[in-house]
Amino acid sequence: MRVVLKAGKDKLLRRGYPWVFANQVHRIEGRPQTGDVVEIAAADGTVYGLGFYHEHSQIAVRFLTSDPAATINADFFRQRLRQALSLRQAAFGDSRHYRLVFSESDGLPGTIVDRYDDVLTWTCLCYGMEQHRELLLDLLEELLRPRAIVERNDNVLREKEGLPQQRGILRGRYTGPVEITEEGVRFSVDVLEGLKTGFFLDQRLHRPIVARLARGRRVLDVFSADGGFGLMAAVYGATHVHLLDISEAAMARARENAQRNGIEPSRLTFDVANALDRLGELVARGATYELIVLDPPAFAKSKRHLDEARRAYQRININALQLLPPGGILATASCSQALDEEEFFKILHYSARRVGCALRLLYRGSQPPDHPVLEAMPETRYLKFFIVQKLADEAPPVRQ
Repeated sequence: MRVVLKAGKDKLLRRGYPWVFANQVHRIEGRPQTGDVVEIAAADGTVYGLGFYHEHSQIAVRFLTSDPAATINADFFRQRLRQALSLRQAAFGDSRHYRLVFSESDGLPGTIVDRYDDVLTWTCLCYGMEQHRELLLDLLEELLRPRAIVERNDNVLREKEGLPQQRGILRGRYTGPVEITEEGVRFSVDVLEGLKTGFFLDQRLHRPIVARLARGRRVLDVFSADGGFGLMAAVYGATHVHLLDISEAAMARARENAQRNGIEPSRLTFDVANALDRLGELVARGATYELIVLDPPAFAKSKRHLDEARRAYQRININALQLLPPGGILATASCSQALDEEEFFKILHYSARRVGCALRLLYRGSQPPDHPVLEAMPETRYLKFFIVQKLADEAPPVRQ
């Protein structure tokens, strides 16, 4: 069975892009069903490899391998999983929490597997991979011997593949939250009920950098979730940490994590509120903080949401800079894939101009090695992270 592209429509494949869109397809040879493995060919007959076919999705084929003679079986998937595990072990040593599989970047399309000690989570947005789920779960058990594998498929994007949203225990016995330790700080992770798959693994390199800068400072952690940034800052010596998040459940988990680490309650404020509104209220009150973390959810789910997202990012970054005194530090992030790093930095510059201050860039970051970026696929590059310092008189103030 073969999918043949229209003339000139193989440019993205030639650059290494792993999706074939429905409007690029000229004809289908054979009678493949959704989830079947098909050969991918250009109009001139050049064969690019094999991929999973979907009859009704905008993504007609998700690339699997450039070897057209490959057999997509247990040995194929075992090798991919071993390669993924080897990379994480090399990057993180004895650490037992990381993203084990990051979809196309690990050659396993639409699939995410997170590891939290002896518990794994399974997320799949590809119909073809979902058809091989039981085989892949067998292989994960063979490779890591997990106590439990939990399904976190409560994602609306599954509906585009004709898959239902689901959440539950797939294998083993899950009796409650798992404890992980990051840079000496203990966190309880609820992989079944927590945000995403339980913890924001993609910020693991940034949390200790922020925590070291927070020593001796008063900190505001906005969109604090389970307290990853704020509680690590407290453990590392912040004088006081104000955690702000709209989720009651997340704040309850943050309180538990604070107790787990023996942080004195008087050094913490737990604030359940709409972050965008609360930031404005804090500015109106004349509140000040010496370090602020902004780690919001993705404001732009797609390019059509970009204008609205820009306004939201501008609003929170302007408010944060207003709350900082000269010498204060802002750690600001965006996980909106549709907003690139250059555009995000322009928003930060615009925010400084609105406030009338100059900034010094201390650090710029992206995704850790367990969230590798496929060079030809911008969809795999999503996290932007800047740490800047609000200057006093070291540079001319930025004016509108």
